[in-house]
Amino acid sequence: MKRWSWLLFCLVSVNGMTQSLSALQDSALVAPPRALYLVARNYGDSVVLRWAPRQAVLWQGANRAGYGVRRLEMRDTTRAERQTPVSLTSSPLRPWTLDEWKARARPDDTLAALAAQLLYGKTPSPQDPKHGPNWQELMDAKYDQDNRHGFALALADQSAFLATGMGLRWVDHTVEKGKSYVYLLHTLADPAVYPSDTAAVFVNTAVRDPLPGMPPVTVEQGDREVKFSWDRALAGRFFTTYFYERSDDGGKTYRRLNRQGFLQPVHGQQNQATVAPPPIVLTDSLPENYRPYFYRIVGVTPFGEEGQPTDPLPVMGRDLTPPAQATGVRAENLNGNDVRITWEMPNPSPDLMGYLVARGQQASGPFEPLHLHILSNTTTAFVDTGAVAWGTNYYVVAALDTAQNSALSILAYVVMIDSIPPQVPQEVTGQVDTTGIVTLRWRLGQEPDLMGYLVYYANAADHAFTPLTEDFLVDTTFTDSISLRTLTETIYYRVVAYDLNRNPSAPSVPLALQKPDKLPPVAGVFTRFEVSDTSVVLHWNPSSSADLAEQWLYRRAAPDTVWQEYRQITHADTVFTDRHVKARSWYEYHLVAVDDAGLRSEPSFPIRVRVYDSGRRNDVEAFSARPDQESNGIRLSWKPPAGEGFRYLLYRAFNGSGFLMYRSLTADQLTFTDPNLSQGTYTYALKALYDDGGASRLAESAPLHWRP
Repeated sequence: MKRWSWLLFCLVSVNGMTQSLSALQDSALVAPPRALYLVARNYGDSVVLRWAPRQAVLWQGANRAGYGVRRLEMRDTTRAERQTPVSLTSSPLRPWTLDEWKARARPDDTLAALAAQLLYGKTPSPQDPKHGPNWQELMDAKYDQDNRHGFALALADQSAFLATGMGLRWVDHTVEKGKSYVYLLHTLADPAVYPSDTAAVFVNTAVRDPLPGMPPVTVEQGDREVKFSWDRALAGRFFTTYFYERSDDGGKTYRRLNRQGFLQPVHGQQNQATVAPPPIVLTDSLPENYRPYFYRIVGVTPFGEEGQPTDPLPVMGRDLTPPAQATGVRAENLNGNDVRITWEMPNPSPDLMGYLVARGQQASGPFEPLHLHILSNTTTAFVDTGAVAWGTNYYVVAALDTAQNSALSILAYVVMIDSIPPQVPQEVTGQVDTTGIVTLRWRLGQEPDLMGYLVYYANAADHAFTPLTEDFLVDTTFTDSISLRTLTETIYYRVVAYDLNRNPSAPSVPLALQKPDKLPPVAGVFTRFEVSDTSVVLHWNPSSSADLAEQWLYRRAAPDTVWQEYRQITHADTVFTDRHVKARSWYEYHLVAVDDAGLRSEPSFPIRVRVYDSGRRNDVEAFSARPDQESNGIRLSWKPPAGEGFRYLLYRAFNGSGFLMYRSLTADQLTFTDPNLSQGTYTYALKALYDDGGASRLAESAPLHWRP
């Protein structure tokens, strides 16, 4: 267990150090290092160098051999003059010896003691020195080496003192302000044993590096908890660890909450360059909810400096703990659509506010609340008056607390009382083709709780019907396969409907289907047609097949391309009148003959007709009737309709009887006097009849009482 915890911290440390150093030198790196990372910081009067070997083997070899630092002065910032770098280190830079650690570190400095242990602590030795280490001992030695390397890099980030003592930091005090330099770092270890390269970094002493600030921080407030997160890649360009502080007095004073810098590892594929790294997430507990706090987060650079803290981050926790769950939820159908839901709350939460009852037709939801106002916290029953009598009803009880947290109960299902069966299936039809495939159809029932159908068959009408389907059919068609090599010429089918509560309907009327003779009938032939403004009359010679059972008329209206099954006609019919037509429209018809075995003929040669218009013409206007004393009769007058080629038809009604044809008048007549009158009430009507058969509507006069 110690080994894995040690290794975990090692991986965290290596990742934090090497990623930070490589990110910091993105803008100043001359040659990307393969083994050494080098960064620099200008303080005005000095330049601090920090470095880290990437591999543990190189780190240990450099600890023994040391590092060398050289410097090039850049007189033109766009190029380096060809000159020999100046060595700044008269002797190799190595970690302090154990005696130097003891002399320079305080006795209570545990981090310094850890650094010395990493450098000079004993390493595992093989149990059998004569034969050398085995595989497991080699693995243990590598784990130990990697752990020491990782911890060393992590400790060097904590302070300048530790970084200097571990041979990972050096300060150049010989810089001149305003000049630019390139620093070169290399190990003095044997390159054949410890392959390495030279790391370089550019420094402009005219510009003093400012303290970096934190990237934007996201705050997520929870129940006595707060979670902060920020971009790992942005923060990793400047910082290796972090401190966080909290203020309890409105931001006046802050107290640091962690003694050591905060680290967060990146594991597995998250550490690959092709995978976007996850954000850094820091979680802290809050003393209490609904109290305002302020936080600040500050990063620590690889130079052991603290950057600029974030602006104050306001935080307030809230109660997110749901109340206790309602138990023992039961649902009972009282009658009709009324369902009583009951539940128990043996251990109510102190902040329990009440309950909300919801209903759904599926166990997975959705659920709709059944009332607008929350039930009191002492209520343990509720009556739903709108349950679906023919469907499924699932109920859930939600317990709510004063902070609007909720806890859902286990679902309760109610069995509805239903003894009313669905209607008998209607319009059951079918056919048998020449291969013995039976197709049944029937009209879909309108019951809301209809679940499906079962199909039954028998070889005789007086036999017991046997079920054909194993499960309920949700469609209104069914296909069966029968043998045609039997002595029976007819097969019988019945359909039974079932509702959701498994109540069966009465069986449908037995459907007798004649088994086919495999020879389809001959189609009929149209002989003539008659078209009016309201109908099409079709005449045909029926099929000459002796087993003709019925005929089907198909129709399609232009511009439709799909034929519609329009009318079923008996085998003896030779005339059909289609009154469902529109004026000035084209229609096509064809016939299909069906024999007593259900075989259908090919469609007949189609016939195409156009429906006339209605024939209605302009109306007669200003038609009136008045007494005429001179002629001792009734004088009629009117204004003619627009157009030519017509005559008038005059109708007369006496004493409320129906209109009778009375006179035919020419188009040039605009008056007419009726002298043949008896005492009584007369009403007249007039219409224009055109030569092409069209006519106006009847213009009717007001009733006129005549007394001679």
